[in-house]
Amino acid sequence: MKILVVNWRCIKNPEAGGAEVHMHEIFKNIVKAGNDVTLVAHAFSGAPEREVIDGIKIIRHGNKYLFDKQFKRLYKTKLKNENYDLVVDDISKIPLGTPNYVKKPLVGIIHHIHGNSLYQEIPAPMAYYIISKEKKIPEVYRNTPIFAVSPSTRNELILMGCSPEKIDLLYNAVNHELFENVHVEKSEHPTIAYIGRIKKYKQLEKIVDTLDLLLPEFPNLELRIGGKGDHLKELTEYVGKKKLTEHVTFLGFLTEKEKAEELGKAWIFVTLPAKEGWGITVIEANAMGTPVVGADVEGLRDSIVDRETGLLVNSNDKTEVAKKIIALIEDDKLRNKLGENAKKWAAKFKWENSAEHFIKKVKEWYPELKN
Repeated sequence: MKILVVNWRCIKNPEAGGAEVHMHEIFKNIVKAGNDVTLVAHAFSGAPEREVIDGIKIIRHGNKYLFDKQFKRLYKTKLKNENYDLVVDDISKIPLGTPNYVKKPLVGIIHHIHGNSLYQEIPAPMAYYIISKEKKIPEVYRNTPIFAVSPSTRNELILMGCSPEKIDLLYNAVNHELFENVHVEKSEHPTIAYIGRIKKYKQLEKIVDTLDLLLPEFPNLELRIGGKGDHLKELTEYVGKKKLTEHVTFLGFLTEKEKAEELGKAWIFVTLPAKEGWGITVIEANAMGTPVVGADVEGLRDSIVDRETGLLVNSNDKTEVAKKIIALIEDDKLRNKLGENAKKWAAKFKWENSAEHFIKKVKEWYPELKN
């Protein structure tokens, strides 16, 4: 098949996150299966207009503020005549409303509905605008089959009014070839890790706040934070104000191998976002035998099997979060058991399987694509 994918960002975008990893890993495997894939994403400083990454042909066009309108114009003037068999709308920022102008076989991919959590992240007028666009998804995409990345997201879409028959699951996964070949020992002292985007809605301050209760019990405990994002400066200042710089290490950007090593050394991975689509780094931590303490919110309820691969917590209750972390630090048997379960759980999620499922389901939705 000749496939056109549209997402606000490509995998090299400095602001790329889990949605872009999901898209890139699945479609690079779809390319390996013999399909032709072109991705259109917005341009950013220093990036070429056209590039091929892992077999995916990337066209960078427009900017991050007006990409929805700029893509529509590009599609109507050029791309609609390129004989694509399938168009994929990766709805991970402002919904593009592609069903209004794409008349070819079309599917959507939705990671999560941002909803009111956006008010924590961006100025209120922009948050209101995006939320209003999200509320129109059931109407605008009513005839468009959609892949959701987790049962939580699927349920959200159904509650919004989307047809259950038109929603299927397309799971995030893990690069097992990488994680199976990284061998490290657990840190000698209690170590908590968070690796991912440093965004306001990730609520990393809540992890930092638990140190007030953890350090009296474990004076040599270390919190290691890897990744980058537009909230890094504020978070660094917050750690400084709390006089915790001796116990919090900022690792910056990590290569995939470095990420795997950090996840493998950690005793516990902790993530307390306001909302999540799934949480790829949860499964990556699991692949390294590391259990996760995570917020009991949409998405993480799917990626964390409570009391089997990790522990779900009320992230608004600092004492509860600290108690769960303390329980795992003190109880080697429990921590190791959850870590072993986590590794088995992670083994179920493979990008190759997600890519195969995508192609199979698309051909069920659009039988004319079988040939």
